[in-house]
Amino acid sequence: MSFASTLVQFSFPMLSLAETVRAAFMLFLLASLLMFFRPLLQGVVRALALVLRAGLSRKAAAAGPTGIDA
Repeated sequence: MSFASTLVQFSFPMLSLAETVRAAFMLFLLASLLMFFRPLLQGVVRALALVLRAGLSRKAAAAGPTGIDA
């Protein structure tokens, strides 16, 4: 058995043209939606970053550490 026939025998099943076009269209649609809503998505990510990385206020930082260990 030749190398080419062995490779074809064990390769992934071939996609039909319609499936390939559909997958490319879906990828294009997803990319265009992400580009259209990019400012909104960036704002959501920034808001989440502010919530998750909330630090001490200037007043609390100026007051110094509090607690038993301080």
